[in-house]
Order: sequence, then C-alpha cells, then structure tokens
Amino acid sequence: MPGKIPAASAPIAQTRSVAGVINRLRDMIINRDLLPGQQIRQEEMARVLGISRVPLREALRVLTTEGLLTHRPHQGYFVTRLSTEELEQIHNLLEFLETELIRTVRWPSSDEVARLRAINREIAKAADQRDIAAVNRLNRELHRAIFRLSPMAVYLAEAEKFWTMGEPYRLLHVATTDTAIATEEHDQLIDALAAQDRALCLRILAHHRRETQEAALTMLVGDKGHGTGLAAG
Repeated sequence: MPGKIPAASAPIAQTRSVAGVINRLRDMIINRDLLPGQQIRQEEMARVLGISRVPLREALRVLTTEGLLTHRPHQGYFVTRLSTEELEQIHNLLEFLETELIRTVRWPSSDEVARLRAINREIAKAADQRDIAAVNRLNRELHRAIFRLSPMAVYLAEAEKFWTMGEPYRLLHVATTDTAIATEEHDQLIDALAAQDRALCLRILAHHRRETQEAALTMLVGDKGHGTGLAAG
C-alpha cells in the first residue's frame, strides 16, 4: 500500500499558487512519495498542502496533460503507471528526438561549456550529500542545457514531454547508479561537445540512454510486483 502522504515542505505562499501546487505534486510523483497507481484523494491532498480544492483541481488537470496523472471518469485521478510497451515507446521516441537534437546542436561557447561542467560538479556534490532529488533535477537541467543548443524547438518540446512522463522511472537510474560513472559520462559528453565531435556525442548519448532504459524497465517490473494500486488505462 502507498505510504502516508508527506506534508508540504515548500513555503505556504509558493505551495498555494497553482504553479506551486503543480510543482509540489510533480515532485511528489517523481520522488515516489506518490506511487504509480495511487489515487489522488482531493480532500486529503488539499488538507496536506494547506490549499483549497480549486488550485488543486487545476494542477491535477495540468499534470494529466503531462501524462503524470490519469483521470478515470467517476473514480478520480491516479498516478500514471506505464506499461512495458508504453515505456518502450517513450524511449524509442526519445531516442529519435534526442538524436535529432544532438545532430543539430550548435557548438557551445567556452562559457557554455564551463556552465555545463559546473552543473556536473553540482550533481557530484548532491550525490555526496545523498540528495537524490537534487541529483535528478540537476541531471535533467544538464541534458536540457545541451539539447537547447539545437534550434529544433518542436523536437525539444516533445522531448521535454516524454522526459516528464518517464521521470518517476528514470529516478531509479539516478538512485541506483554510481553517480561517479554518470558524471564521468557527462564529462565525456561535454568534452565531445567542446571538441566539436558530433559522432562521439551521439555514441556517448546512446550508451547513456540505454542504461536509463534498463533501469526504468527494472523499476516497472518492481512496481507490478508490489501491487501499488490501480494501473493506468
């Protein structure tokens, strides 16, 4: 059974805005405070977050469009649990989108390379502090900064959407992988960008993506084994 929903940790003013509620719920899903298949009971969630149900309902609608929640008529909102087939489709789409983004990135300036390296150092620091949520957030920030070097805005927006849908499962990769290996791979990717070696960038990214996919599939099997609630349709 899912655990008790933790109380809101963000400042009250931030949590009560619609954007604040969206961010709080998204974090709870990504960090697995809310488990795949778990129902969002609106009265209880509004009480936990200290808000009215109006901003909560709007936040639930937004997260449903992102794919993190599933709405069932006459039942309510549930944390989406992806099937193996759906997760594989997401990864196949990301493989296409990320490959095209890397194929079209402009080469970063020295300042941009320095910024990428700084983010990677922050990842290592967060890992030393065992702050998995920060590692996950910074990891996404690093990849987003690289992909934003591409002019393919539509591809980037789609990649962002699929990253969000698979985020609860990607977190296992962050939580179970030696961060030293991940940051070393990041350094290799940044080095390849600095060296303007596109073929090497593509090879490193493909290897990095395969590891994430394997961890995500492992988590999905574990979710099914633990019976965490109603599966998404």
